[in-house]
Amino acid sequence: MNPAPLAILAIQQSGDETQREFYRQYAALMLILILLSVIVITAFAFIVTRRRARRRMEELPKRKDAPIADAWTEAGKRMDESIMEFRDD
Repeated sequence: MNPAPLAILAIQQSGDETQREFYRQYAALMLILILLSVIVITAFAFIVTRRRARRRMEELPKRKDAPIADAWTEAGKRMDESIMEFRDD
């Protein structure tokens, strides 16, 4: 249960100014802590996801005898094969 709405409700019902200030600071502190915890959880999830992806890539079988295909060369071959030349003989 989030204590920040309870503190805000206490601010509205409190008549003493010092008590209101305490509840305001408490509510602000709780909101900051909640925000920081969300940021930390997001960062942790990002790190775990990256590690799992890296581990998955390392577990893939690597073919050492297969030639490395160059993308630009492959694209050039496909372009050459797709272009038809018309000659006037």
